[in-house]
Amino acid sequence: MIDTGVSVYAGLSDYSKEENIKYLHLAKQLGCTHVFSSAHINEAKTSQEELQSIIDECNKLGLKLSLDVSKPIMSKLSEFDGLFALRLDYGFTDEEIIHLSNTASYYVELNASTLSYEHIKSLIDNGINTTRTRFTFNFYPKLYTGHDIIDVYNKTKICNEVGIYVGAFIPSHIGFRPPMYEGLPTVESHRKMCLDVAIEELKACGINGIYFGDAYASTEEISILNMHNCEEILLKLRLIDSNDNYDYLFHKSFKIRPDLNNYILRVSSLRSSEEILSFNTVDRKRYDVTLDNSKFKRYAGEINIVLQDLPKDERVNVIGSLAATDVIINHIKEGKRFKFIK
Repeated sequence: MIDTGVSVYAGLSDYSKEENIKYLHLAKQLGCTHVFSSAHINEAKTSQEELQSIIDECNKLGLKLSLDVSKPIMSKLSEFDGLFALRLDYGFTDEEIIHLSNTASYYVELNASTLSYEHIKSLIDNGINTTRTRFTFNFYPKLYTGHDIIDVYNKTKICNEVGIYVGAFIPSHIGFRPPMYEGLPTVESHRKMCLDVAIEELKACGINGIYFGDAYASTEEISILNMHNCEEILLKLRLIDSNDNYDYLFHKSFKIRPDLNNYILRVSSLRSSEEILSFNTVDRKRYDVTLDNSKFKRYAGEINIVLQDLPKDERVNVIGSLAATDVIINHIKEGKRFKFIK
């Protein structure tokens, strides 16, 4: 399971206080639990009063707000009431971070994008309170500056090993935050990627919380994020012929057989004694989903996920293709349960 959340921004002309409050209510209604905001956006004219009003509204709704600050900005602000987490972006010494983690009423949140394994280990060795510390990756308004997914995977693995929570951001494809209006992802490839795939990539990396960096994400987008808040991997399957009856594929979870190879992934427990006619027995492409027809005798009914281009076989029906990536498929190979979604 993951935490899900949205972002709200005070002091920007694109967002009124009333619209921000309305958005928080929508996020809560759709299942979100967390909110991100920032007190140090260059273009914003943010007041302590407006930020506190957002925190108060989050607390009324049972939402947990994390506020991003820099050391120069923090020195100009008074203490906030009811803050869930304070994200220390830059300017803080290790001594200050460690002290806050042991004394503050809120969680201390650190920037996973800039932390190395050596730095994390040093903080732990010097007494940071890991039970009151969280990590979140940056998001990136500027094109081509976001992380590679493998970098996020490797850094998240380090965070998981030391038992510290880590969060990341996905972009909206509907509502974009100024000044760039080009999405706010942690991972650069997610900027225009199908949300279903971007979310599952972050889940496969071991991310604990996924939040929209942009405001305002649409109702449909927030609903998609919360649909993925489940233990299983959700694989988006595009069927070749939606008129055929493949409903049984979408109502249970599956695992891949443990005897793996580099050609196909065999879905366990899906053979059938019913006749399966030949259909669309064409060349198989990477990430196609296939169904063995009755010409394959004892294997009829078996579902496979194709890992590399393969020639056509009159015994194998190509029924659709997955929207997936190597990171997600590798997670399935590890024995993680998955479901197909339409």
